[in-house]
Amino acid sequence: MAPYFPIYLARSDGKPETISSKTRKKETNAPTEAQLDERPDSKGVIDYYKELDVGDAKEVDWRRKLGGMLMREIGEKEQQGKNYILAALPENYRLYEHVKFTTSETTDSYLYGHPQGSKKRYRSPADFFPHVLWLATDESGDPDNCNCKFCAPEDIQVFDKPGKVKIEAVKKEDPPIRKESFPTRTVTHSTNPMVVIPKRSLSQDTMSEPAPKPAPAAPAQTPRAPVAMPAPAPAPPVLKPMFLAPAQRFEQDQDGQYNKYLFRPGELVWFNRGSAWGLAIIIKRDLFKDQRHQDRPKYLLQPLSHPFSYPSMRIIAQEDLLRPWLAWSAPSPTHQALTAAGLNFNTIDWRAVMDGRYGLGDAEVDGSIFAAKAIDESFTLIESLGNNTVATGERYYAGIFFGGEKIWVGEPIRLRIGSGQDIMIVHHIIEKLKLGSTNASSASIHVVGDIYRFTTIPHNPGQEPPENRQLPARLRQDLDYRNRATIPTKRTISYWKITHSQSRLSIADVKGRWYESSVLLPVLRGAADFTRDLQRGEISDVGQWMNGRGDSSLGAGKQGIRFFDRVEAFGRAVPQGTRISKGLDGPPEDNLFPVEQDGLANSIEEDPRQQGVSDGDIAEFMDLDRMEEGYVQQYAEPGGQFYRDGLQR
Repeated sequence: MAPYFPIYLARSDGKPETISSKTRKKETNAPTEAQLDERPDSKGVIDYYKELDVGDAKEVDWRRKLGGMLMREIGEKEQQGKNYILAALPENYRLYEHVKFTTSETTDSYLYGHPQGSKKRYRSPADFFPHVLWLATDESGDPDNCNCKFCAPEDIQVFDKPGKVKIEAVKKEDPPIRKESFPTRTVTHSTNPMVVIPKRSLSQDTMSEPAPKPAPAAPAQTPRAPVAMPAPAPAPPVLKPMFLAPAQRFEQDQDGQYNKYLFRPGELVWFNRGSAWGLAIIIKRDLFKDQRHQDRPKYLLQPLSHPFSYPSMRIIAQEDLLRPWLAWSAPSPTHQALTAAGLNFNTIDWRAVMDGRYGLGDAEVDGSIFAAKAIDESFTLIESLGNNTVATGERYYAGIFFGGEKIWVGEPIRLRIGSGQDIMIVHHIIEKLKLGSTNASSASIHVVGDIYRFTTIPHNPGQEPPENRQLPARLRQDLDYRNRATIPTKRTISYWKITHSQSRLSIADVKGRWYESSVLLPVLRGAADFTRDLQRGEISDVGQWMNGRGDSSLGAGKQGIRFFDRVEAFGRAVPQGTRISKGLDGPPEDNLFPVEQDGLANSIEEDPRQQGVSDGDIAEFMDLDRMEEGYVQQYAEPGGQFYRDGLQR
């Protein structure tokens, strides 16, 4: 297990006691005395809370996840690829475990300490992370700058009727788009490195409107002269979404369909090898009929390796045996000597590694790790739309291979700016040549589209938010799924609120593809946790469980290395002659799968829901710091059996 470097937060807003809004008396910012009572009730039900000690496995897990998310968000390039942990939870924040035992025991953890009182408790590290980010980066300490769910009530709105919005009293305006890049510095003390987070104002690197000029002073008026009333302030402009053009490619249309294919040819993925996980490139995909005669996807994979040995291709016919590249962080290499500064896939002497001159380790595993990091730094524009660049210096494209993922025009992407969970609907991908240059290698790449924020309001029948038909179908269907869970349980409804129209951003501001929470969360969270959250109507955004492109290699704020062919980005990590299928946009013979026989057939035959993967298994291959046990083979669809079971259990 690689070492964890501690992060010390400079401040905390935690309160051990708060004033009750009802009694105006002090109360402990923690579970009540009755909730702490471990004795069973009159029906024999055991239901109580207990404080977790520092060093408890769950407490350590919270600090590890928070430290990792924090450094992925604000760490510099030299700090990427390492493991981090908060040295302690912020002062006066305490973690409690809720234990309930009837016929079986269930436990949940909650973090208390928010200055608004014990009812404002956090349920998970992802839930608490926006608050931690604010504590670490906002110099003013103004909670209005925090985007956590307790400090940012601007999302509460009331709809009078479809098409009209009545804004209730809000705490603040939507924050302007900002680039969240906060440098850190590493201070060495004794033998334990310490990451010190400098306090920076969230207003830095902000895209804002110029301040209005003060009006000239009015001339002096006689007492009898009428005083002109100032003109009312103009109403803020209504943001109108851009028209969503239909798909121009067959594969673009396939990828725009809800829950048809989770992965795409040319993408980098984790795949289950049975007792461990590996890294591979998707070569091609297709549909097949399962035992119930329903269409199911299958994928042909080429595992990554070093240049002197390549594993055979694999056919994977179960999507829950795959994970997006950004679902986990790449571990350290098994040959510790390869961690020397400056070494990458192309500069490592792989023959020397195989000969044992770098010590003990697995050359194939290390080859895949370094290759994946190199691919993560890359990008390749695809499907030029043939625009004239003579006058404007710009050319438009239908899509882009962005790190380990493939992104099309017309679909949502995750952004680094704004709240950190905002998305953009991409309408244009643009290559902009430097002034007076025709060299495409030095061109800057931009995306243009509307920016949206996931917003939740009380549900009032007949006053639902108006439907936005300019949102992609995948986004609308996933939203419908989430609302079907929250309306009956939480009495809330959500919608995607447009915050900026026709925005133009660098690809350095992009985290990666957007994934449906209803499709990917059952895989990442596991069946038990997802079903439990579904019953409660608590379906978080899956983006909170994902990394951003470049987090493990480039660091935030960099465009990356351009390749003009996708296979070139793989380098010598795949066999010479490897070809990526263009699917329905390519020749039919490119879509044919090899005969499923020795070396190609899917060797994993066990039911993955029974199989699981233990920490010991993972340690034999890769140290994945976000591994979850349990799998869901049947993805939950609105109204489907898994969905109904989740709400009824």
